[in-house]
Amino acid sequence: MKIHFLPYLLLIVLVMSSCTIDVNQPPVETPASQSAPPLPSTQMPVTWASLNLTGKLVYLNGEAQGDVFSLQVRVLDLVTGAVSTIFDAPKYSWIYYVTVSPDNKQVLMSYSPPPADNATPDQDLYVLPVDGSKPLELLFTPPAREDDYIEADWSPDGKYVYFTHVNFQIPPQDGQIYPLYEIYRMQLPNGQAEKVVEKAYWPRLSPDSSQITYISVDLFSRVNKLYVADADGSNAHQVVLEGTFVPDIKDAPMFSADGKSILFSANLPTQSYQPNWLDKLMGVLVVKAHGNVISDWWSVPVAGGTITRLTNIQSMGLFASLSPDKQHIASYSNSGIFVMKPDGTEVTSIVPNPQNVPGTVWWIP
Repeated sequence: MKIHFLPYLLLIVLVMSSCTIDVNQPPVETPASQSAPPLPSTQMPVTWASLNLTGKLVYLNGEAQGDVFSLQVRVLDLVTGAVSTIFDAPKYSWIYYVTVSPDNKQVLMSYSPPPADNATPDQDLYVLPVDGSKPLELLFTPPAREDDYIEADWSPDGKYVYFTHVNFQIPPQDGQIYPLYEIYRMQLPNGQAEKVVEKAYWPRLSPDSSQITYISVDLFSRVNKLYVADADGSNAHQVVLEGTFVPDIKDAPMFSADGKSILFSANLPTQSYQPNWLDKLMGVLVVKAHGNVISDWWSVPVAGGTITRLTNIQSMGLFASLSPDKQHIASYSNSGIFVMKPDGTEVTSIVPNPQNVPGTVWWIP
């Protein structure tokens, strides 16, 4: 059986919907020339006005109306509070990850369209204009239908798209993590997929596009470690964490604005993850614990050393994006989206997340 990172969430979607799946509904793939239908917009009170924030947040939103659950990609204007929906995902689809191109014109997302012909849902990479003026378009698919593409990140220079390939084609072995996680990159617009590193996920590029940070996992011990390498995967080295407490689960690393330190999500001294009954039922292995573990933001110098705990929010599913002026960080969490200073101070709630949907946020001008 194919095991997705979030199978229990897909199961919840089906349970909440409690309807028959339309197996004849095709994947979302439309011509670029077609016009997208207008989508709704709303207004949010600007409770954060005293922070003088500028720009917009592109983020995932989950809604439950009666017994129907749905996902949307939304854009929040931080000055006016206007919220526009640029993509309303069809029933039985799933959005795992969204990021924005360096020119702030396109949204790149890992998306599972509604199942068709009883096929196993797959997560491919799609693009969508930030203004929602055109429909979602398929960018490229994994080499095998059973595989997934997730966690996509544009290099700041706009030359490459980096992404995690979830490879189900390796033979499973007793005690080994399955599937295999591999980081690839593809040169735009028509390059070939190039493997950057094996046994790794969560790729993020440095501000100058010269380095990549990621999480590496041992296939048998399941221990994950923070790494930094050149942009092509060469000269890889572990970022050794030191301190009175060293977390054993690291997720969602991101370079600081000056490229000298790494922000990452990690578990707390008193918290460890134990698979619940549903995880055991679905066969979920604790490889990517992101979203399952109560965490906070930490930082460490790129060269390694003593880690610093930045926040005390104790939430799940953390993902961060730096503001265009480098003065704030937006953080997605299962509790909602909040902003903070790069040192973790002045944490301010911006967007609630009542459905506890895991996702990402991106800050654009």
